[in-house]
Amino acid sequence: MIHSAGTSHIGSNFSVIDIATVLYENVDLKKDRVVWSAGWKAATIYYFLEKKGVLPTGSCDTFCKPGSQLIGLAEDEVPGVHASGGAMGHGLPVAVGMAYELKRQEKEGTVFCVMSDGEMDEGTTWEAAALAAHHKLDNLVVLIDKNNWQAMGRPGDILNMEPLGDKWESFGWEWNEHDGHDFEIIEAVLRKKHSQPYVFIAETTKGKGVSFMEDAIIWHYSHVDDETYKKAMAELE
Repeated sequence: MIHSAGTSHIGSNFSVIDIATVLYENVDLKKDRVVWSAGWKAATIYYFLEKKGVLPTGSCDTFCKPGSQLIGLAEDEVPGVHASGGAMGHGLPVAVGMAYELKRQEKEGTVFCVMSDGEMDEGTTWEAAALAAHHKLDNLVVLIDKNNWQAMGRPGDILNMEPLGDKWESFGWEWNEHDGHDFEIIEAVLRKKHSQPYVFIAETTKGKGVSFMEDAIIWHYSHVDDETYKKAMAELE
């Protein structure tokens, strides 16, 4: 999709793809909600929405093509996209509102919010985190794709938020930090019951799976040309 459209963010999509694979195998979209705060990982979002039948078959073929709703920064005009994800830090406030409403109406369901480590810089993230803990939203799970890059460098160099888990705990959240490419670990996290809102800090690798893309900031913005596509596919196959 990204190669065909000539767009960017392949590194971010590859860092989150394992999390998304397990997540969409375990959610029931009739009662659960998946909120993507990290909306620049749009190719992954659309792929799984089509796979789950939320988007019509063939929708992904229109990705970033003229006239398509499926643009590179996911917008909530698209079915199954609950928050516009261009600017950082907007998804968690939406997810908190959804989780609170489920509680208020005494409905079943879990709200999952997929975030990036760069979004930990945003004040809206922590305002929403405080509100979620105050209302004891144990039906809210945040999944942080911690690939240790944001648009302009290492998060620790731009605004150091470590120790990240301790910060979430200080806001009243349960948390854990593990390998974000291990399917068994991710599935165990998704199935675990909590008494407070829960955050899974998933240690991932930007560009995971393609050696020359791994842990390289250039693949945050660079597009995949024909030569790069062939080299990458040869490794993936």
